[in-house]
Amino acid sequence: MSKRYMGIDVHKKLCVFTELDSRGNIVNQGKFSNDLPEVSDFTSRLAPNTHLVLEPVLNYLWLLDQFEPYVGSVHVATPHKVRVIAESRNKTDKSDSRVLAELLRINFLPESWVPPQELRSLRTVVRQRYHLVGTMVSFKNRIRHLLMEHGVKLRVSDISSLRARQEISRLRLPEVTLFSIRQCHASIAVLKASIKELDDRLDALSDGVEMTSLLNTIPGIGRIWSVTIYSEVGDINRFRSRKAFASYTGLIPSIRASGDSIHHGSITRHGSRPLRHALLEAGIHAARKSPSLRRLYNRVLYRGNVQKARVAVARKLAVIIYAMLKNKQPFRLEHA
Repeated sequence: MSKRYMGIDVHKKLCVFTELDSRGNIVNQGKFSNDLPEVSDFTSRLAPNTHLVLEPVLNYLWLLDQFEPYVGSVHVATPHKVRVIAESRNKTDKSDSRVLAELLRINFLPESWVPPQELRSLRTVVRQRYHLVGTMVSFKNRIRHLLMEHGVKLRVSDISSLRARQEISRLRLPEVTLFSIRQCHASIAVLKASIKELDDRLDALSDGVEMTSLLNTIPGIGRIWSVTIYSEVGDINRFRSRKAFASYTGLIPSIRASGDSIHHGSITRHGSRPLRHALLEAGIHAARKSPSLRRLYNRVLYRGNVQKARVAVARKLAVIIYAMLKNKQPFRLEHA
């Protein structure tokens, strides 16, 4: 039975597919809804000689799990590399799905790594925590904004702390403002309880993982950041070099070249936002303990600004983490 190659362009409501034979001729094209009934109906028509590819967008991991038992193999394309290879003026959903199928057929598909199931579970919890923390920060910022509207600036590190609440209760503010602040504090309390539950779940899921134990040897990194980095990185051996890993973090500068001029812009911000945030936060604490990271921070700060210094330390920390995990060695703290 000859091989078939199928590319699927995934969207929120619809999935568009193109199926090619071994010579590259279109055998079938169509679409189906991105929901359980139609996905189930579509999988019932798949054959073992079909090799399937899609891009890592939306609910692609769920789709992979649905398709995998019914086809010869499943593949995930690297989106930005596919766009570079398949740059076209006539860009449609059908053409995109055909390009994916054709790249797989000619063995020229740039593939993305698919995390195993246990890592997906950990990543789901990590990203839920990241989302809830972000929501809690927005409530805290809202409280500070409400106070600022009345010329009040509290000198407290945590605006939701008992001390902050006591100080706010003594202020002569309009009742509607106090009511809004109380609502924000109530929401923050609920979020803190939910985050505590997620922390307990992270403890259970990451218990005994060698990679997190190595990451915990970095001074000041903490359990949450080490688990976050592990969940977002996965297998370090999938990166061919430290530069490839640094690029994955999105902490490298963008480059624009024209003729003899080369312009270095802001960081690319490609990849995982929780990973980038974890490296930036961990870098702050590591720089306080590590003389070399502290020197790097001060050197960049002298000729730039705080944000550039933080990014430089985070990027250096990513390179150190790559070496640690690759060689399975703990962090070595040098003397000042």
